[in-house]
Amino acid sequence: MRRAFIPTGGRFDLSIPLDPHGPQPSAYGAPPATARPYSGDGFTLDTRHGGPVNCDVLTLTPHCNGTHTESVGHITGDRFPLSAVQLPVFVPCVVVSVAPSGREIRPEHLELLPNTTAALVVRTLPNDVSKRARRWENDTTPYFTPDAMRLVRAKGVAHLLVDLPSLDPLYDGGALAAHRAFWDVPPGSQELPSEEARRRTVTELIFVPDEVPDGAYLLSIHAPNIVADAVPSRPILFELESGE
Repeated sequence: MRRAFIPTGGRFDLSIPLDPHGPQPSAYGAPPATARPYSGDGFTLDTRHGGPVNCDVLTLTPHCNGTHTESVGHITGDRFPLSAVQLPVFVPCVVVSVAPSGREIRPEHLELLPNTTAALVVRTLPNDVSKRARRWENDTTPYFTPDAMRLVRAKGVAHLLVDLPSLDPLYDGGALAAHRAFWDVPPGSQELPSEEARRRTVTELIFVPDEVPDGAYLLSIHAPNIVADAVPSRPILFELESGE
């Protein structure tokens, strides 16, 4: 009998709410995301200051200020935006928890992955809630080794989600070895890879609650249609039940 997997209704939002007026994660020393009322000559669009409506101007750096999904355009000379990638409505996904060795995520940490999975969520341990508003520093932030990333690709992963600000060390002299391994971009190259590789995405700065056990899910990535290599996003996991 053919076995199908369907959502049961249980869902887990992996995005970190980006509050421009409150605590938020940050990386690379970028300033926090902010919001201010749109104003002009004689008006301020803020109901708290006599305006008829609220209309905010948001300022943010997607790669640094919170949960975001990026395309290969992050590392190529040709501008290739995430909006050019058709994100799947649902994609089979596996959640795995990893305790890095020092700062490194190595192949042996991922050896229990199934033979194939279209999407992978990596939760690093320890998994404390400080990740939701952490200022990530280079000397304490885990990263994937190139060999680990080659294993991820050997498993068929096309959509990789991590609770880190980058797959690579925050400061590595521009090598970006893990990013390049994931997207099949050779060292030093800024050329677009194959059509198939262009359909892959990386989502960073997620948070995977402890109540989400390791295992199989369906994943849906929600992202606005903004023409940029990275945009704020909202990945959602759906619990599964098996049926005949």
